[in-house]
Amino acid sequence: MQNRHAGRPGDAGYGTRAVHGRDGGRRLMAAALLCAAVAFAALGGLPAPARAQAQGSQLPGGDYPDAQCTSPLRPFAGDKAWEWELYRQKMGAYRACVDAYVRRARADIEIIQGKIDRAVREYNREVTMP
Repeated sequence: MQNRHAGRPGDAGYGTRAVHGRDGGRRLMAAALLCAAVAFAALGGLPAPARAQAQGSQLPGGDYPDAQCTSPLRPFAGDKAWEWELYRQKMGAYRACVDAYVRRARADIEIIQGKIDRAVREYNREVTMP
């Protein structure tokens, strides 16, 4: 049986299925899902820890923890002197928190670098043995 939407022999669209028919709906849905999947992948689809794990990260959870420091709210230009003094004190605490985070992160980097160096030394020792 000929599809009534397919046209007649000799017409430009003859022999093609209708987009709005039963099969066309499936094709349209498949095309929409494909577009959504491509967009999902292009936008990084997975959360950072999952992406890091997929890329072979050794970190637990695949991501290094963020600093837990919070910046204080800056007073407005016309605010009272005591508000500015309180802000400066909070900024000092904020700076100390960030400094501590950086020190811990650098210590972690040194530990990781030491493990890398040890693995390379062990490999090189094995490779250079007669």
